[in-house]
Amino acid sequence: MSLKLGRRIKGLRRLKGFTQQKLAHELDISVSLLSNIERGIKKPQPELLEKFVEVLEVSAEELFFLPKKKINEEIEEEIKENIKENQKPAYIK
Repeated sequence: MSLKLGRRIKGLRRLKGFTQQKLAHELDISVSLLSNIERGIKKPQPELLEKFVEVLEVSAEELFFLPKKKINEEIEEEIKENIKENQKPAYIK
């Protein structure tokens, strides 16, 4: 579950326009810890989950559950962002 929760946190972070640095600052945790949570390496304590809910302005249910349609929309948006970030002009190899 921690990997799914981490992916969910990452998706919500991006959706809300936070960088890892900004969200970590708002949560009063290190960027390293946030990165480890997003990758499913570390599990956030209940108190930290409460902070995620508050800072990201989502309900606890939204943090742990997302309707399939919304998941597909987020995945599609993330793919588009990745393509856009990785595109280079044709003259750059």
